[in-house]
Amino acid sequence: MDDQTQRWNGELSRRTLLKRGSATLGVLALPGVLAACGSSDDGGSTTAATSAARASTEPPELTRLIEAIRSDEVIIGSFGGTTEEARKAAFWDSFTERTGVKIRTVDIPGSLGDDMLLGKAPTRWDAVHSSGYMVILADGGRKPLPTLEMTEDLVPPEVAKSSFQSFFMGYVPGYITGTWDEEMAGWADFFDTRKFPGKRAWPNRYYFEGTREAALLADGVTPEDLYPLDVERANAKIKSIWDDMVFYEAYPQIQQFLSSGTVAVAFAPNGIFAGARKQGLDVTIDWTLPLLSLNNMAVMPDAPNLDAVQALAGWCAQPERAAEFARLTNYGPPVRAAFDEMTPEEVRNLPNAPGRDTVMPTDKYLSEVFEMLAADNQKLFS
Repeated sequence: MDDQTQRWNGELSRRTLLKRGSATLGVLALPGVLAACGSSDDGGSTTAATSAARASTEPPELTRLIEAIRSDEVIIGSFGGTTEEARKAAFWDSFTERTGVKIRTVDIPGSLGDDMLLGKAPTRWDAVHSSGYMVILADGGRKPLPTLEMTEDLVPPEVAKSSFQSFFMGYVPGYITGTWDEEMAGWADFFDTRKFPGKRAWPNRYYFEGTREAALLADGVTPEDLYPLDVERANAKIKSIWDDMVFYEAYPQIQQFLSSGTVAVAFAPNGIFAGARKQGLDVTIDWTLPLLSLNNMAVMPDAPNLDAVQALAGWCAQPERAAEFARLTNYGPPVRAAFDEMTPEEVRNLPNAPGRDTVMPTDKYLSEVFEMLAADNQKLFS
């Protein structure tokens, strides 16, 4: 199998995890979405009255972008599920109400979204659910991506310039409360099967985001010395508990593994555990050192409705809307001021909460080592 095939296989499996995970979390989070849409008492609802009030106080630069719209729709490639439901509740519906522009979302088949970004397929959409490192790869490809006028201040500038509606996932350990007499406190505990006995849920051969970082931190590497990754050392640490691992192919399996006792603890994005809590599972999240991952909407080269996308990007970057999306998903917002729109308890449940120690590779580094990590993970599992 050549490197390019490995890369797309890895991306396809990543999409499967994201899509299946989103679909399941959609069931878990739906009551929250509906409550946010229908209530005016929770401080995060989007009603006609609040939309009108916010429109009257919107930043002048956003008003200018809205008044410049000539398109009547924005077409977005999406994975669906709870992420898309949350976008609709937090951004899409209110944007359409304010501008009259319809947001049309389409399912992402195979690698088509990335092919469009990389200039390998004709552009048919305006934006696609992607990642920071893919934006960098695409921007340095056959045709640079469009530059947005209003951007998100917590997103690296080289990514923010061509992406919007970003959010931070945090890979963390999660387990049923009371599994052990004491709580886990770091990645070393996750790998310590003597002190914390039981199986570990771990992603399959096609998904490696955050896995090498977790292993190296567990092996004593400090966050400041983590990059460039020592892949051989990380693999050795992973192999040290290989017989205690149960591999999942889709995020819904994690909840099943935890509730059935198949595993004692799981490695997964924090939103998966937040969804399990909404389902009634008493899950403890170890927030000692979340491994952050940036997701975003990447703007396509030659986006057919760029005027509307420019305004939509500014709309999504408004603190109150970014805060609403964070409430619905438990993923971290891309703008600092969003934290001021949330309660202290809501902020504590976010992976990039102010003051929290986190680890996040640069997207430039990930864009350089993506293919190597994909190929190495295949070797590890074989």
